[in-house]
Amino acid sequence: MQKAMKVNGFEIYAEKDQSVISSTLRPQDLIPAFLHVIKDTPEYRSFWFNYPEVVEVMGVEDDPRWESEAVLDFLNERLMDIMAKYAPDGYYFGSHPGNGSDFGYWDGQLLD
Repeated sequence: MQKAMKVNGFEIYAEKDQSVISSTLRPQDLIPAFLHVIKDTPEYRSFWFNYPEVVEVMGVEDDPRWESEAVLDFLNERLMDIMAKYAPDGYYFGSHPGNGSDFGYWDGQLLD
């Protein structure tokens, strides 16, 4: 079970320098994992009302809509921005510089 850390006044279910998810780039794996991290934020609550095209495929592993423009835009544009918003000071959310499929909150010095 992931420990929670407080960022911007909200509990975030991830740890610094630890993987949130790794070894996959599939939206059907990434989106639920990222949403779990932010489950106590206002953005999570609004997700269920504002992105019906994503909500409809949640839990349906082989639905071709996982590769739709709407779902991929949500993941790559909106959700990644939300995840970055909750990065602790000095950290960034994204893939680890040594492994493009290892997502977490990583020390910003890794990018230097």
